[in-house]
Amino acid sequence: MANVKSFMKKVAEQGKAAPPPAAKPEVASTPLHGGGVRSGTAVAPSKADRRASDISDAIVPCHTRQEFAQEIRYHWNRSRKEFLSIGRYLNRAKEILPHGDFEAMIESDMPFSVETAFRFRAVAEAVDTGRLSLEVLPGAESVAYQIVTMTPDELERAKAQGLIRPDVTRRQLIDFKRSLRPPKDVTPNDRRRQLLSEYARLRARMAEVRDELRRDHGIDPEHDHGRSGRTGVTIDVEAEDIGPGENGED
Repeated sequence: MANVKSFMKKVAEQGKAAPPPAAKPEVASTPLHGGGVRSGTAVAPSKADRRASDISDAIVPCHTRQEFAQEIRYHWNRSRKEFLSIGRYLNRAKEILPHGDFEAMIESDMPFSVETAFRFRAVAEAVDTGRLSLEVLPGAESVAYQIVTMTPDELERAKAQGLIRPDVTRRQLIDFKRSLRPPKDVTPNDRRRQLLSEYARLRARMAEVRDELRRDHGIDPEHDHGRSGRTGVTIDVEAEDIGPGENGED
């Protein structure tokens, strides 16, 4: 019994003397252009993090119009934040990476093209400089890019027409831009090129028709002058419209 008490006392003393669990080191963060942060140390996601991610990506059962609308708006806003964050990271990388590394990263390490990266960057810069409000930012980078490439005058007109809103479509913005930009004046050289192109197209079509007539009907319209000579087949279009009896025959 004494041995048991002595053992329990020893365990209790060790528990009191044990140092508190070491606090997890804080991960240094670097502010990013536009308000984001860049983690100084890469940390693998825990199982809890992965479970939370799986839950957030799961389809929530919906039964009413309001429930569906709520979930769709949530993911719409989430997608806006994601491509905006990508653009901010790209702009920050462009600022701090050594010369040549940024371009190499886009070409080799990214799952999108150089053109897409440029759109991400342009949209992020427009939001962070206040040129485009986050409240009216569309949910797709390709749509938002149509807004940020507008001239100041075009942007004001688009606002007046109610086109600067989150649910605007890319087609609506493109049509709006085209309506403001008059067609280019056709010069004599342009008209000549159009006519020559049309002439070449028609000439090629005429050659196809002639080949078919010669191949399938034994007629050469450029040499027979309306008749095939050997076959006696008439290719006069008006003659094909003459019915029985109209030429004096019964």
